[in-house]
Amino acid sequence: MSEYPKDTELFNSIIDGTIQMDEYKNLGQGGFGDVLLYRSKDVTVAIKRVKVGARSKNLMEYNIHNQLHKGENKHVIGLYEVLKTKDFFFFFMEFAASGDLQQKLVATGTLPLTVARDYFTQLINGVDFIHSQGIVHRDLKPANLFFSADGILKIGDFGAATKYRNDKGKNIKVSLFGTNTHWAPEVESAKKFVDGPPMDIWSCGIILIEMIGGCLPWEVASLDNLKNWVSNELDKTALPWKAIDDDVMLLLRNILDVDPETRATIEEIRQDKWFCGKDGAENTNGEMEQPKRDRKRMIQSEIKHSEENVRKRQRVPKKQFGCLNY
Repeated sequence: MSEYPKDTELFNSIIDGTIQMDEYKNLGQGGFGDVLLYRSKDVTVAIKRVKVGARSKNLMEYNIHNQLHKGENKHVIGLYEVLKTKDFFFFFMEFAASGDLQQKLVATGTLPLTVARDYFTQLINGVDFIHSQGIVHRDLKPANLFFSADGILKIGDFGAATKYRNDKGKNIKVSLFGTNTHWAPEVESAKKFVDGPPMDIWSCGIILIEMIGGCLPWEVASLDNLKNWVSNELDKTALPWKAIDDDVMLLLRNILDVDPETRATIEEIRQDKWFCGKDGAENTNGEMEQPKRDRKRMIQSEIKHSEENVRKRQRVPKKQFGCLNY
């Protein structure tokens, strides 16, 4: 991954405190701060601005993201530079020109099955790389999955990420963290520390349900909410379950295992029948089964068709759906 051309004028305006951030397009904001788009003749970057307050947390995010960036994996948002002023950290990151997965789901409701499988394969390949570096993300969700102009899925926002493997190569427990709609049931039941990788795997399963079923299966993975899932007494006439066929459900049963000890690993996911389907998806080496141009055309065509179907359908009030909505 090549370094981006630095913009001296931008850097100087940040360092001397004269930068006017309200002049830039806002890509998103939250409790962490905000993300803005900067364009010049030579460079286009996303700038994440975070308050200096939580110094150790910000430094950890930088160290983790920087470690992953050096691994040059195409499924991780690139981190080019970090500048610190009196009040803020400025993270200069790769700009994902095609937005995030949540935006796509809001626009289309669901994704065609071949597109969902392609995105899910890319997600698993990215998570596999992150875990290989001894790191867990802990906050995987559609809003943190971005897309380049050519349709490459990229995992971003490592503010919740932490190491699950120490300097001696030994796995260690991690503290509980994440977004309640996507965290694993052990987060609800555990007292303090849990195994890291199974948490990310669970979140991937929830994301797969959202892509195919168009909504979340439950508000939080509490024991009460999981009763019907565990007992296999789901309402197959309501979303998201009525949109999920048997092959996908078999994979989800292994991924959304309430016991982290027996939950599917990445290696087991890659052996799944549905996951191994072709149709332009990446293989386990991150290479395309079809040429990139064909894959991009396939995804754009199927998403366009899905968007047209959404526009044709009469809008139904949210309260009529048997699931959570955005």
